[in-house]
Amino acid sequence: MKVTLSTLLLVTTFISHTAGVVHVNVTVSTTQAVSIIDDLFVGVTLDSGLLPTSQHWKGLDFNSQKVQTLAKGLSPCYLRIGGTEGDSLTFDPTGHGTVDINRAFTGATWDAVNTFVQDVDWKLIFGLNALKRKDGHWDPTNAKELLQYTSAKGYQLAGLELGNEPDIFPGQYNITVSGSQLGMDFYNFKKLLQSTPGYEITPVIGPDVATVTRSETFFADFFTGGGDRAVDRITFHHYYTNGHTAQLPNFTDSKLMDTLVSTIQTALDVSRRTNPLTPVWLGETSSCYYGGAPGISDRYVAGFLWLDKLGIAARMGLKAVLRQDFYLDNYPLIDTDTFDPLPDYWLTVLYKRLVGGSVFSVEASVDNSTIRAYAHCTKPSISYGYMPGSVTMYFLLPTINTTSITFPQFPDQPVDVFWLTPINGLTSKTVALNNNPLKLVNNTLPELKPYRTERNTITFPGKSFGFLVFPEADVAACSSQ
Repeated sequence: MKVTLSTLLLVTTFISHTAGVVHVNVTVSTTQAVSIIDDLFVGVTLDSGLLPTSQHWKGLDFNSQKVQTLAKGLSPCYLRIGGTEGDSLTFDPTGHGTVDINRAFTGATWDAVNTFVQDVDWKLIFGLNALKRKDGHWDPTNAKELLQYTSAKGYQLAGLELGNEPDIFPGQYNITVSGSQLGMDFYNFKKLLQSTPGYEITPVIGPDVATVTRSETFFADFFTGGGDRAVDRITFHHYYTNGHTAQLPNFTDSKLMDTLVSTIQTALDVSRRTNPLTPVWLGETSSCYYGGAPGISDRYVAGFLWLDKLGIAARMGLKAVLRQDFYLDNYPLIDTDTFDPLPDYWLTVLYKRLVGGSVFSVEASVDNSTIRAYAHCTKPSISYGYMPGSVTMYFLLPTINTTSITFPQFPDQPVDVFWLTPINGLTSKTVALNNNPLKLVNNTLPELKPYRTERNTITFPGKSFGFLVFPEADVAACSSQ
């Protein structure tokens, strides 16, 4: 009997147990890629709430050597600055205008973030205020002022958004902007950019809806209202559950992980009716909304939801996943007080180093509540010596069962193992790579070395995850990468 999770992942419901160990056979369908991602697939976010003059970045120090080291470790990388507070912000170049300092950001603030992204080789995406309105339409006056300032400084922009989660404006601001009206606003914004020297081809990104499954009509109306002619990247947001009520078991719940599939499918189905060739992104995403679950969303266990989300998103054809967030709240990649890297930071670095463009389907001899498996071409690497033709697989073991994985299609081949485990339980803020605790050394990243084995069967503990690289797989679909 076979259970189909999607057209891209097939699993057979057979489990063999020996002495408490689950035995799994895994094969990769390497004849043809089911999707392609690029080096910018994984990005990060900062919340617009950091920008107001009164906030002083809430403690984030762009000049910190540690912060710069950690940021460079993710490069190349999109940085999206957006969020709820973006729709109440005004650009005030000098800081001497009439705008409340709690609702304004200055030229100096804008300079700081642009200098930072240049220094660490990131690419900036910024969300403009969609609630600057006049006679029912978006008013571009302040946006023009920001663009003029940005142009004069010679700053580059990887994309611009207009509004954050407009489908829930009624609850956030007691204001309603219909999907069709927002589509027309985007179309007018696109025309503005096309007539602005230096930004004629800057991608327009949106509409950043909060709940695509509950706002499907709003999402569809956005395209028919004019958004179809405006957007260069289509975005929606996703969180699994409420951070105020989330519990530890949620983070290893395979049924909760699977809910992402229908959300992505809805976004793809709606957007492809009018924009079949426009890339679709997860424009803001993490484990739990309302800032994450305290003591859980920034710990080792959060890696289950994060790594699985990357696997599903790549497999289903999304072209970018932007992680909320790099700093602040309960789900950051770096510690808010010390700037130390948290477990999901290390997981993200390994993903960026090892996971290449072509995505393959996977078959495993157990169902996906026991093991969740994904496969790509390996990213060619001088530091690791990986050449085109290699394959990277990554696995999540969400149950307590020790799991023994066999790879019948790669017999007698070397395997490089990058396995991540917690130091002190699932809520540990420290993670080990192959039993070696990870930390910065004199503000530099460690080498993140694998261990190599030639055993065709490898055993891993339950409630853990990691990456395996098959450097001699010699897969034709990866040889031309």
